[in-house]
Amino acid sequence: MTDLYRLNDIRFLYVDKVALTLPSLSVKTGKITALIGPNGCGKSTLLNMLAFLDSPQQGSINFKGETVRTKKQLQALRKRVGLLTQKPYMLRGTVADNLKLALKLHSVPKLLWQNKINEVLNRLDAIHLLNQQANTLSGGQLQKAALARALINDPEVLLLDEPFSYLDQAANNMLEEFIQDYSASTRNLIFSTHNRLQGLALADEVITLINGSQVQTPLLNLFHGHLDNHIFNTGKLSVVLTGDIEGCRHISIDPHEIVLSKEPFCSSIRNQYPGRVTSISEEMGKVRVNISAGEIFQALITFEALHDLKLQLGDEVWVNFKSNSIVTF
Repeated sequence: MTDLYRLNDIRFLYVDKVALTLPSLSVKTGKITALIGPNGCGKSTLLNMLAFLDSPQQGSINFKGETVRTKKQLQALRKRVGLLTQKPYMLRGTVADNLKLALKLHSVPKLLWQNKINEVLNRLDAIHLLNQQANTLSGGQLQKAALARALINDPEVLLLDEPFSYLDQAANNMLEEFIQDYSASTRNLIFSTHNRLQGLALADEVITLINGSQVQTPLLNLFHGHLDNHIFNTGKLSVVLTGDIEGCRHISIDPHEIVLSKEPFCSSIRNQYPGRVTSISEEMGKVRVNISAGEIFQALITFEALHDLKLQLGDEVWVNFKSNSIVTF
């Protein structure tokens, strides 16, 4: 499968602060791609680069086989991408006025405007917003109107920056359905989220960012803190690390590596925490157990282990994992 984007040796700075460091990153054509990571990890910066609004101080961006080198290229490519920002805004006037301006900026003949406006608003079940003043829109209505503006010129790529933030449940469901429908059309859509489960559920491909870098570890049991003499302190608990580690700010523990027990182990396992079961659910032939033990841990266990432990909601349980099972970054 061909690459929609290919980024090489990317380094992006805000003044003297490094926001992104990406030795190599690719996005496949015809896929729904999720950018997953905590707030401040570089997701918005990366989306602005993919929208050709910002250029890296170092490295190259290749779009559909074309390496972007000049400002003229950037200006032309911007019109081929639709971007829904994290906090969308509309200009003064009605929703229709804002959509007409988007069409005008893309040199669409006036004769086609009304049909295109009606088509995109109907697609989002938002035709009732046509003549509403933009400054009177609710959060969900604003999201629909801004999404219509991003879609109206049939972009080759649709970028959504944290689109589920600030939405009520009805608007959230609408947006999830839209992404699923978009996926069925094998179009190019990239969205960012800090909700790992939502990203995995909706996307074909997932890119995980931490501290401006791509990481291969899943964003489960991910904790932020500081390291002092092999002890990582999250503010809620202390985790013993192993090896020669310097300067890490995050740790992650694979949920398969967590062992649950009703009593503390008498073993070499140095990280053992008492907690309480907060949820139990089936996931792909295994059982996901969430435990509150200072931090919230997620463990994946077998049905046999669940039966042996006789776990129920609210039960006290011990969370155990080895130091060498911890990923640091």
